[in-house]
Amino acid sequence: MIDEYFIKIFKPFLELVATPFYKFGVNANYISLFGLSMSFLSFYLILEGLNNIALFVFLLGRILDGVDGIIANKTRITEFGGFIDIVFDLISYSLVPLAFILKDNSNAIFGSILLATFFGTSSAFFGIAIFENNRFIKRNPKKGFYHVGGFMGGAITIFFLSLMFIFPEKFNLIALIFSVLCILGTIERIFYAYIILDSD
Repeated sequence: MIDEYFIKIFKPFLELVATPFYKFGVNANYISLFGLSMSFLSFYLILEGLNNIALFVFLLGRILDGVDGIIANKTRITEFGGFIDIVFDLISYSLVPLAFILKDNSNAIFGSILLATFFGTSSAFFGIAIFENNRFIKRNPKKGFYHVGGFMGGAITIFFLSLMFIFPEKFNLIALIFSVLCILGTIERIFYAYIILDSD
């Protein structure tokens, strides 16, 4: 899983950012909520045509998404915290293409296709988690939620969404490529579920 390599690279930075939050006793769930608010602010900035600032705000929200997990590990991991973490992620990811669709009608077709493929990746993610979560938590008490592996994860998602901010005129091409990857990622997770889950 590509995300695992990026986590190892950026973990020292995230630990540094998390330090003041930990010292002041900020709850991890509040950090998750603040990260989500950054995504909504980024959404608004895209509609205003301020893509560079919107990208900065979006990435700030993604940094906070990494910080909340570190704070939770240092304090107390909860099932609800793990739940809102992934739900807020999916909302944040969906807001970006939605903003570009609303900003420019020419982005509607491929942007809508991309949003539809998000349902495939997210439903496969949660579907596997429903069946595997309890066993996983028993083996990994420091985790609040079962995260499915695979090549499609947060790192690739953030990469392609960032490209939309930088090259808005290429939105449709970026969305098309990203959609294909999401479809492949969904197929991969279905195959993974077939292997690990009881199919008799």
